[in-house]
Amino acid sequence: MNLTSNSDEISHIRAERQRYNEAIFRRNADEICAFFTQDYHVITARGLQSHGIEEQRKRWSAVFALDPVVIYRRNTKAIRLSERSSAAQEHGYWTGKYLLNQNVTLAGGVYSAKWLKQSNGLWLVQAEVFTMLKSKSFSIELN
Repeated sequence: MNLTSNSDEISHIRAERQRYNEAIFRRNADEICAFFTQDYHVITARGLQSHGIEEQRKRWSAVFALDPVVIYRRNTKAIRLSERSSAAQEHGYWTGKYLLNQNVTLAGGVYSAKWLKQSNGLWLVQAEVFTMLKSKSFSIELN
């Protein structure tokens, strides 16, 4: 019998999201990918789709190599646990900063994530969808 309460599971997912944010802040592609299932799928705010951990590792590594200012943060609004499976749905708001056409762009919007609980008790993200609701670019000098 599983004695873990729903609030414990939700707290665990929230903590995993925080660690995921910290991995992005540290610009560590390997650490970021540790939060994904093998079949992870993402639709980015710019409409790009990619599938699988290795594709993510390549994508994040390339972004960090080419963009000295890129950073993203996800802020959880709510998490709902499935009554019938070891799955959870998270939704919230995201913000980001990145270079686009020699300008720094600040952007934000909403996201949804599907988490799956693994047999070892670890929660991993299977899919994420990001929608951009606003963005603003600034011309700055980068040294």
